[in-house]
Amino acid sequence: MVVDKIEHASLYYGLGKRFQTALEWLASADVGALTPGQRMDIDGDNVFATLFEVDTLPPEACKLECHQNYADIQYLLSGMEGAGYALPDAELRALSEYDPKGDIQFYTAEWDTLTIRPGTFYIVWPQDLHAPRVALGQPGPVQRLVVKVKLK
Repeated sequence: MVVDKIEHASLYYGLGKRFQTALEWLASADVGALTPGQRMDIDGDNVFATLFEVDTLPPEACKLECHQNYADIQYLLSGMEGAGYALPDAELRALSEYDPKGDIQFYTAEWDTLTIRPGTFYIVWPQDLHAPRVALGQPGPVQRLVVKVKLK
């Protein structure tokens, strides 16, 4: 997992052309032109984004998720939220089967939380267990761009 401010995005261009494309787009995205929930193609199925306007959830209502084919770059635009994460050696219990169409599977395990503030992005790799939308205190609204970067 990588956590950083958007003004440092260029430090991660070396992760590959698709990451550079995603991070350049993210740093200059016109959020006002996006419709929440609608997929925005940046480079077809290789790099695409979705704007989420949601409320955070109490930690007990959050589920860990992971992917197999895509890395997530999650960029918080407004509000504050926690990003739950579990270490690779965590004892996992699957809550669902892997969904190849959505490239997602849900789990439960012991996990910790990072505080994510506006202007911060984090990258999670396939198999990284993460839980977005974690409320820090009282649940509240957040606006977040999620960019999917195909690795396989």
